[in-house]
Order: sequence, then C-alpha cells, then structure tokens
Amino acid sequence: MNKIRNITITEYGRIYAGDVIDNVQITKEDINELKLFIDENNEKDKSLSSIEEYLKPIRNGVQANNFVGVLKTKSGLTIEILPKIANGQHDLNDMKKLFIKMLSTFKQINGKAFEMTHLSINDNSLIEIFIAMFLQEVNVIIKRGLKSDYIVLEQNESYLKGKLNIQKQIQLNSFNKTRFHSKFDEFDINIPENQIIKSTLLFLKKESKNGHNQKMINMYLHYFDSVSSIRDVDNTFKKIKKNREYAYYDQSIIWAEIFLKKKSFTSFTGNSLAYALLFPMEKVFESYVAHMIKNHLSNHEVYLQDSRYYLFDDDGSGNKHYRLKPDMIIKNSETKLVTIVDTKWKILNANGPAQSDLYQMYAYNSRYKHYGKDVNKVVLLYPQSNLYNEKVFISKKIGPNNMENLNSKIEVVFINLFNTSWIEKIKNRINE
Repeated sequence: MNKIRNITITEYGRIYAGDVIDNVQITKEDINELKLFIDENNEKDKSLSSIEEYLKPIRNGVQANNFVGVLKTKSGLTIEILPKIANGQHDLNDMKKLFIKMLSTFKQINGKAFEMTHLSINDNSLIEIFIAMFLQEVNVIIKRGLKSDYIVLEQNESYLKGKLNIQKQIQLNSFNKTRFHSKFDEFDINIPENQIIKSTLLFLKKESKNGHNQKMINMYLHYFDSVSSIRDVDNTFKKIKKNREYAYYDQSIIWAEIFLKKKSFTSFTGNSLAYALLFPMEKVFESYVAHMIKNHLSNHEVYLQDSRYYLFDDDGSGNKHYRLKPDMIIKNSETKLVTIVDTKWKILNANGPAQSDLYQMYAYNSRYKHYGKDVNKVVLLYPQSNLYNEKVFISKKIGPNNMENLNSKIEVVFINLFNTSWIEKIKNRINE
C-alpha cells in the first residue's frame, strides 16, 4: 500500500523541494509536476486569467495564491489549501469549517449535499468531504431512479431482431446463412450519464481512504452493474443530455467532470495532476457575503452583478464602453436609497485599499448617480485586518455660495467571518 502523503497549507503558503510539512517529505518530483501544471495552463488561451495569479512558480518550489481547495500530483502528494484569515486564534480545522460553510453558498455547489454527508470536518480531508458530496448527489439519483433511454445495439444471432445490417451481414455472414447481423433500439440504463457516474465511482474507489465513503461507493456500484464504464471521457461527456428530465443528474455530472476530466472550478486544467478541485477565493467570498445579505436584509431589494450601466455612454460612434458590474446593489424599499457594495478578498495591510479599488468605487458612485439613482454610500467589504482600521473616504463638491456638499462617500468595512454578527453591522451601516 502506498504511503498517504497529505499536507495542508494556507493561501500564499510556499512549498519547496526538500521541505517536510505535516511529516511529509516534499520531493523534487512533486514540485516538477506542479510546475508542469503551471506551464500547461500558461500555454493555453491567453485571454484567461493567468494561472500564476493562483499558483506561482518560485525557485525550487511553488506558492499558492488566491485559490483554495485540494489538488493531487501523480507522484501521490495531496495538497489542501485553506483560506488565509488574519486571526491567530483559529487553527486549520477552524479554517476548514469556515471554507466549507462559505463554499456551501457557491452557485456551482449544492450546499445541502454537505449537510447530509454526516462527515466530521475535523476528522476528514477536503477530498473526502468532496467525495462525500458527490456520493450524496449519486444517492439522489438512485432514490429517484436511474434514467433509461433508447440505445442502438447490434447482435449477430440465429434470429433477426430489428433491422438487418446489410453491410455487416455481407461482411460476416456471407457463408453462414443461419445467422443474422441485426441492429435495433433497446430501452436501457447503459446511457452516457450513468456510464459517467459509474466511472467516477470506480475512480473514487481508488482515491478514497475514508471507510464510510468506501462503503457508500461499493453499495452504489451495485446499482450500476449493467452499466459500462467509459474509455473515451471527452466524447462521453459530449453525449450527455441537458434538459428538465435529467436535471437531477446535474450536480453529480459537475463533480464527475472535475474528477474524470480534471476540470476544476477555475478555468485551469491539466494532465500533469491526478486531480485539482480549486476554487477562486474571491468568488467564494463574494458568493458567501451576497448569500448572507440577501437572506438577512428585509425591506431591501438586493441585485447581484448589476450590469445595466456603462462608464462611457458614447465613444463618438454611438458605442458604449466599459460595462459596470458591482457585486451588489442594495435598495431600501421604503426610502429608495441605494448602497453599492463590492467585496474584496484581500487582507489589507497598513497601506489600506488599492488606489484602483477606490477609483472603481468612485466610478460606481458617479455613474449610478448620473443614471438617477439615489446613492447613499458605497461600501468596500474586506475580511478582518489587524493592520488597518475601517475608514470613510469622502469627496465634496462646491455648490452655490461656496457651500460644500457631499459628493461621494466610500466606506471601508471589515467583517469577522468567524462571527455572523457582521450581518447586523452591515445592516446598520446600510441604514445609516
């Protein structure tokens, strides 16, 4: 049996060849495979975000940047990457719990699947938790019933079934008039969707080390006894049906694509790794904050990723340019006052917000007012920082009689992700 080689780091953590992390020796082969993964993605579509924003090559090692999740090299090293939070009172298990909690709101993940896995976060790695979430989705399929469809079959028997396949009949039975090569349709569960599920179960049977997950995998495989496993992964995925009848397969297919095609929740893939389940942390943070605000703000309308307006209405040729897309527009149903909110997954240092972020917020404020919105304030939401204090940036305009009037107000607000009281704090800020 191969030795289990699992390590856990946080965002911006570095791994060097020769390091010993969690009693695991990091080899040069491990680092080379990670760097090959980086090179593979750097050679792809240049319009995509650079892989080095997420995983960066350094001398004799690599550095994890703005993504979290789990990846495994073909040399057998499993790396868990957890969020980096500016709070020394919390250990890695706390970080893992927080990450799973935030991830449960991510639009591509069915958060209820984790709640029903019954796995302890403390006692299990991220990969086992993700496997359990996939298995929960398979359980949904089994309970509702495996889909069947008409599939084309061929046989060469002593009786004719369906249509005679003339070409094959001439080819195979020219000298044997007692046999018929026939082609026919049959209603069967051996369809691409079920083949994908079975193949994923077989793959995870080799990967999982958790007794409960292993038990579930073996039990579920019995339901797929008459289903073939797949050889051509890409071609089989192209054959899946996407309609209402197959909607309850959607989540399991998403997970299967990650495990079988090594297609992560980022745009990055690669054959140099066994698998990579990577999540852009800025998107996870944005999703979690939006979910909490929508669920706890009564008497407010919350619009996500509002993209109605542009920075420039005309370039001289009648074309608009630079679409605005703030994370949240929060409108008080009674006063009609608007708060614009953008989330930033950055631990601020003593220098505070990036100048570009403040420019962006000022543009939101200016353009939404131009379009007739009664903007009360703009809020930049960051995770808690111990190096910078919350601030309010105010710009004024000179009115009649040299009177100063408020032009814009941009608030830098921190939230303590380990304490949900931040919701009340945001509600109070919005209603001020």
